[in-house]
Amino acid sequence: MARSGITQQQAAEPSHREKIRPTVRQIVVTYIVCGLLWILFSDAILAILVQDPAMLVQISLYKGFAFVGLTALVLYLVTRRSFIAVEVGVSRLQAHKREIERFNRLYQAFSRINHEVLTAADKNQLFSRICQLLVEQGGFQMAWVGALNDDPCSLQPVAAFGEGVDAVIRDLANRSEVHTGSIGWPQVVDGAAPMICNDFSSSDNMRDWLELAEQHGLRSRAALALKERGEVVAVLSVYASEVDFFRDNEVSLLQEVVVDVSLALDRFVFAQEREQAELIAARELSFSQAMMDSMPGVFYFYDERGQFLRWNRNFETVSGYRGDEVAHMHPLDFFAAEEQDLLQQGIARALDTGEATVEAEFLSRDGRKTPYFFTGRGIDFDGARCLIGVGIDITERKRAEDALRELNDTLEHRVAERTGELAQAVERAEAADRIKSAFLATMSHELRTPLNSILGFSGIILQELAGPLNEEQNRQLKMVQASARHLLELINDVLDLSKIEAGQLEVQAEAFDLGESVERVAASIMPQADKKGLRLEVQAEPPLPAMVGDRRRVEQILLNLLNNAIKFTDSGEVSLVVEAIEDYFSPISQERCRAVCLRVRDTGIGIRKEDLSRLFLPFSQLDSGLTRQHDGTGLGLMICRRLVDLMGGEITARSEGATKGSEFSVVLPTTIQVPR
Repeated sequence: MARSGITQQQAAEPSHREKIRPTVRQIVVTYIVCGLLWILFSDAILAILVQDPAMLVQISLYKGFAFVGLTALVLYLVTRRSFIAVEVGVSRLQAHKREIERFNRLYQAFSRINHEVLTAADKNQLFSRICQLLVEQGGFQMAWVGALNDDPCSLQPVAAFGEGVDAVIRDLANRSEVHTGSIGWPQVVDGAAPMICNDFSSSDNMRDWLELAEQHGLRSRAALALKERGEVVAVLSVYASEVDFFRDNEVSLLQEVVVDVSLALDRFVFAQEREQAELIAARELSFSQAMMDSMPGVFYFYDERGQFLRWNRNFETVSGYRGDEVAHMHPLDFFAAEEQDLLQQGIARALDTGEATVEAEFLSRDGRKTPYFFTGRGIDFDGARCLIGVGIDITERKRAEDALRELNDTLEHRVAERTGELAQAVERAEAADRIKSAFLATMSHELRTPLNSILGFSGIILQELAGPLNEEQNRQLKMVQASARHLLELINDVLDLSKIEAGQLEVQAEAFDLGESVERVAASIMPQADKKGLRLEVQAEPPLPAMVGDRRRVEQILLNLLNNAIKFTDSGEVSLVVEAIEDYFSPISQERCRAVCLRVRDTGIGIRKEDLSRLFLPFSQLDSGLTRQHDGTGLGLMICRRLVDLMGGEITARSEGATKGSEFSVVLPTTIQVPR
C-alpha cells in the first residue's frame, strides 16, 4: 500500500506540467491572432474613415498605444486564469499528497497490527498493542478499548494509549462516554455499524462532551465493535485532532483491523477451551489412573487380540514385570500352562456374553503362584471388542475355607455334645420355672391373706367400732394401714412381673365405658393429690370412643401413671388428658385403626434427658437420692409398658429436664386384639 501511494504522487507531477503547457500555447496563439487582426483591419478602417494624413499619423500612434493596452489586458486575463488553475492544482496536489501519506501511515499500522494479531499471547496484550500502534504509526491522537461489563449498559476501559489518555479515561469514567446509552453507543454494541463523528462541534450528541474534547485537542472519533464468536465483547475507540479525519479509506482499514482482531479473539477463546479440555482430559486420566492404582486387586484392560491397553500399578507389583514389559505380553502369559485353557474359555465367554468369572493362580515373574478371583466384562471400545476386569487375591479366603473344613470334621461331634448339655439345661430351667411358679402362687396366697386381714381389722378399728381412739392411736393405725397397702402393691407388682416374664399375663377384651374408668381412677387418686396440696385436672371431653379391651388393666395403667405423677410432684398440678385419634398405625397388628391417647402431665421434679432411656427397665430408680425420698420398687413403669404392648399400643415419656416436669403418653387401640 505504501508503494501504491508513492506511484500516485509521481503520476500527479506530469499531469501538472501538461496543464501548464496548453496555457503557454494559448497565450502565444491569442497574441498572434489579436495582432494580425489588428494590423489587417485597423489600418483599412482608418484609411476609410480618415483622409487627413497628419491626423492619420496621430491616430495610428494612438492605435499603437491601444493595441499595447488591449493585448496587455488580454494577456492579463489569460495568464490570471491560468495561474489560478495552477494554484488550485498545486493545492489539490498537496492535499492529495497528505492524504496518501496519512493512508500510508494507516496501512503501516494495519500491517503491524496484523503481526500482533498473529503473535499476541492474550487479548489484553493485543488490545494494548493495537492502541499503541494506532497512535504511534496510524497518526491518531488517542485510542482505547472498552470491554462490556456484566451490566450491558457500560464499558470498562482495559487498554489505552495516547497523550493525556489517562486524564481522558478518568474523565470518561464520570461522564456519559463509557455508558452505552449515550452518543450513539447502542449501534456499536449491537454490532450493526461503526459510529463515526467527524466534527464534535457540529454533533448534538457530543455537546456535553465538547469541552472535554477541546481540552485534549480532540476533533473527531470512530468507534467500532470487537466481536468474539459473533458477540460484541468490546469497543475500539480512536480519536483524531483533525476534523473530517475518518473518511471511507480510514474507516475501511479500521473495519479490517476489527475483523482481524475479532478473529484473534476467537483464536484466544479456542486456545483457552482447548487448554481447558486438555487439562480436563489430563485430570480425568490422572483420576482414572489413581482410581485404578487405589484398587486392592489387579486391574486389566485389553482388546480381543490380547493387547494390553491399561493396567494398574498393583498389576506390575504382583506380576513382577515392568510396565513396558506388560505392554508386550499376552494375558495368558501370567498363568501356568495347565490353567490357560480355563482362562481362555473365560475370556471368550466374557467377550461373547458380556461377563465371566474365573478362579486361577496368578503366575508372577519369579514363579510364585497366588490364588485370584478374576471378574471380566466384555465392552465395545474405540470400534473394537475389549475386556475389562479386576482380580482379587483370595489367599486368605482359601485359608479360611481350609480351616472351615477342618472345623466341620469335628463339628457334628461337638454339636451332639452341646445338644445334650442344652437339653439338660432346659430341663433344669423348666424345673426351676415350675418351682418358681409354685412358690409365687403359694406366696401370693400366704402374703395376701394376712395383709388383707391387717387392712380389714385396721379399717374396723379406725371406724371406732371397737371403741373410741385418741389422736395418737388414730395416727399410728393409719400408718399401719398405709404400710400394709404399700406392701400389698409391692406384692402385686412382683406377681404381675412374674406372670409377664412367664408369659402368663393375659388381657381381656370386653366393652367398657372409658369415661367411667377415668372418673373412677381420678376419684381414687384425688385424696392423695389433696393431701399434698396438688390440683388434679381431668380433661376428657365427650363423646369418648367406645372401648373394647381390658378395663382393669387400662385403669391399672392410669392409676400407676397418676400415682407416679403425684409421688414426684411437690407443688403445682397433675393433669390427665384423654383424646381420640381417628387414624393410628398399630405396631402390633400392623394396621391402621381408631385409638385413644391418655396423657398424664405433672409439674414435678422432671427427668434428665440421659435418664429417659432407663425409665421402663425393671427395678430401675433414676437416682439414689430419689430412692431415699420416694418409696417404690421401680416396677410400675415397666409393668405399664408390658401391659400397653400386650394391648397393641405404645407408651412414651417426655421431659425438658430436671425440675421441668414430665409427660407420659399412652396410645391404645379402641379395639384391643387379644392374642390367641
